[in-house]
Amino acid sequence: MDDIITTLFNGLTYGGDVKLSVLNYFLLAVAMMPFFLQAMRSISKGWAIVFTIAFLIQSLFWFILKAQGISIVWNALAGMLVLVVIRHRLYMLMKTKWMILASVAVVILADVYFGLIFPLISTIAHVAAFLLGVVLYLLVEIIKNRKLSLSS
Repeated sequence: MDDIITTLFNGLTYGGDVKLSVLNYFLLAVAMMPFFLQAMRSISKGWAIVFTIAFLIQSLFWFILKAQGISIVWNALAGMLVLVVIRHRLYMLMKTKWMILASVAVVILADVYFGLIFPLISTIAHVAAFLLGVVLYLLVEIIKNRKLSLSS
């Protein structure tokens, strides 16, 4: 039981590193903020699914690879946001687009920062997580569209 608690603590807090924890939870908040805008309500289930799957994958990495942190989650959400802008740009208000783009820009800047201070494997993980968000959102949209076409 102590191993599980230690792994969860290390995973959630970067082994107790306050600076990295604050930075990463700030990045998570930045990546989540656009989903609470009124114009984004229609995709609320989609982002919750992407968030949950990304968090489960992140948690698996804590236990299997002894990884630490939550960067897979905020990168996956940012990847999803890019696809949201591409797919729904005609329906979004300009204010919403700018909020999303600002959020994604902050995440990308953080990825560059982490790429400079951490080993290459971290950058690879961040890029893969970003792409994971894109793929998961595509899958959520495909499933949603199939349900709609079956019900009509």
